[in-house]
Amino acid sequence: EVDPRLSFDTAATVERARRIIKMYDSIDVPRDRVLVKIAATWEGILAAEILQKEGVRCNLTLIFSFVQAVACAQRGVTLISPFPGRILDWFKLKEGRTEGVSPEDDEGVVCVKKMYCYYKRHNHDTICMPASWRPSRGAGFDLDEIRALAGVDRMTIPAPLLQQLADCDDPLPRQLDVDAAKAEGVEEVGGGMMDEKEFRYLLNMDGCGTDKMAEGIRAFIGETEKLEGVILDKVRALSKVA
Repeated sequence: EVDPRLSFDTAATVERARRIIKMYDSIDVPRDRVLVKIAATWEGILAAEILQKEGVRCNLTLIFSFVQAVACAQRGVTLISPFPGRILDWFKLKEGRTEGVSPEDDEGVVCVKKMYCYYKRHNHDTICMPASWRPSRGAGFDLDEIRALAGVDRMTIPAPLLQQLADCDDPLPRQLDVDAAKAEGVEEVGGGMMDEKEFRYLLNMDGCGTDKMAEGIRAFIGETEKLEGVILDKVRALSKVA
């Protein structure tokens, strides 16, 4: 993972990712086994475009809006990680909702499905791999979003939810299908390659995407600085012993 404090610096992100992949190269780990995680800011997406052309596969994270997903695909990113559960959180808070919704009306499900359909309609190879799950209908329906997105390219599913799936005997029909997606996907955005102005405008007009990405970057930075503090404390302690 590239240091999240570099999320708005394309050159520094590229440099850090090259350093990461060089370490894997030095121990003979094939590059197709490595994904470098980068926040899906405009600067991060441009960095990923450069890295992908160098054979460095990238996972763009903190995807909370359709425009981020489109920009990633247009720039040749290997994989994106949208967060349907956190998208649902934002809409519940914004609208003051206390009741659940059907999985089909869950804003996170709707957003990820739109991304998937767009990719298939416009023949993008970018993998859509959602993570972060919530119960659309409320407590007791933990698998709602996973079931509603069955058939998406990949999923990141935590162990407790995997266990629930393993223990459940209910049918799990495919909800997303390539052929159906090609028919449902929306028209091409930005003529096939949106520029910075269009990206920033469309992201700004998406309240969830703007708010949740900023929140996510702050959280990642906070955890990074916390980890650095722990490591520094241990180094200082060892220095005193020596």
